[in-house]
Amino acid sequence: MYIAKVIGKAVSIVKHAAYENRTLLLVQPLSVKSELVRTPTIAVDYVGAGEGDTVIVGAGPGVAQEVFGVEDAPIRELIMGIVDTVDITFQEEEE
Repeated sequence: MYIAKVIGKAVSIVKHAAYENRTLLLVQPLSVKSELVRTPTIAVDYVGAGEGDTVIVGAGPGVAQEVFGVEDAPIRELIMGIVDTVDITFQEEEE
């Protein structure tokens, strides 16, 4: 599970049946300092997220299959929540 920023939408006219009537969003993982990191990926939206939202993405085997009730769903990344705020306190290291 990780936090990411929704940076776009993916559209496909030919797709696996498990993706029918599902919104596919392009997400880019965020660091703990809310900086964009790593390569963006496509995730299936489960909560109604939109471009610019900070979201919680789950990436576990069988998660999408359990949530959507689709057998053998080839879905790896799933948007499972929209983040309202992130509050992290950093402590300075003493030398």
